[in-house]
Amino acid sequence: MPKKILFFIESLEVGGAEKSLATLLNTCKFQDFSVDLMLLTPGAFLNEIPSHINVIVLKRLKASFLKRLKFYILKKINIGELHSSQFFWKVFKNDFTMIDKQYDIAIAYSQGFSTYFIADKVKAQSKYSWVNIDYKKAGYNMKFDFSFYNRYNKVIAVSEDVKKGITQELSNIGESFPVEVIKDITDINVVRKKALSQLKVNFDHKAINIVTVCRLEKQKGLFLAVESCAWLKEKKYPIKWYVIGEGSERKNLQQLIMKNKLHDSFFLLGADSNPYPYMEGCNIYVQTSLFEGLGLTVVEASYLNKPIVCTNFPTAFDILEDEKTGLIAKMNAADIASKVERLILDKSFRLSLSNNLRKKENRDHEVSIQQIEQLLR
Repeated sequence: MPKKILFFIESLEVGGAEKSLATLLNTCKFQDFSVDLMLLTPGAFLNEIPSHINVIVLKRLKASFLKRLKFYILKKINIGELHSSQFFWKVFKNDFTMIDKQYDIAIAYSQGFSTYFIADKVKAQSKYSWVNIDYKKAGYNMKFDFSFYNRYNKVIAVSEDVKKGITQELSNIGESFPVEVIKDITDINVVRKKALSQLKVNFDHKAINIVTVCRLEKQKGLFLAVESCAWLKEKKYPIKWYVIGEGSERKNLQQLIMKNKLHDSFFLLGADSNPYPYMEGCNIYVQTSLFEGLGLTVVEASYLNKPIVCTNFPTAFDILEDEKTGLIAKMNAADIASKVERLILDKSFRLSLSNNLRKKENRDHEVSIQQIEQLLR
């Protein structure tokens, strides 16, 4: 009998964890396994899931008006104490039924809802939970989460910094559980192949075309990108800045773009499951994140040998060597803009960054796949 494995993630909308899971499911050897992928909502990456993976969209009982009201009241009363995912599970967990099927291995491929659902609603001999974000900065409360994580055989962190953050939060409450580092998965060959696809917009070849790929969420620091663009435009640089991604900050960013009169310079293009042609076609790639679990899009931009400017979130230093394979900026618009300005003005430096990336060997993909296949044995 083949081993029965369940992967659970909230959705397959465009994002780092979702992209990593799609790559994993396309790369791992599952000949001896029966694999289910369960999610709340489909998304752009659903088309990339192999046909041998059984996709299950989870059904949820409709919550009463009073229960929904309780959720919003609790959020306002306890603001700052729990993450919104923690509030959600506290109020709505009984609206989800137990899964009848018995699994050999169940994997929650992100923190929050996925972790709570696998812990409470799935029967499996072994359970593993992924954490792909800076746990503390994301606003999670370990006192709430410990009882869930303690039911897993192991917690998987996508970087050493994520592991340090988790173990520090555990230490703060006098607890511990096993944490292993397995880096997020991306495939250099897939990235380079997809980068050859046709661009959906026409870049202005007389301009400096800058690209950022991320969800439109506060943690991505896109207000810094808008402010940097305004600074560069004021200095008369011919900037065209394109952001590939979607999210809850769209309205706020649109207002900031209009306030800074950047309607002809800063563009929110929406989500695209294949952002690589934009990366390939740009002059400079910029990431303005306030925090990251790893920084997968920076890794992907490095695969394409692009001149990169990114903010100094801790894992940036694991991806780039400052001044050698990219520029790492402080988390303020002036420093980001000055780093971009340097790349605009110094073409030979831009070329040296790209050449250094071209020489760099990265075996993270192979190592991560080996670690996961070992986990599934």
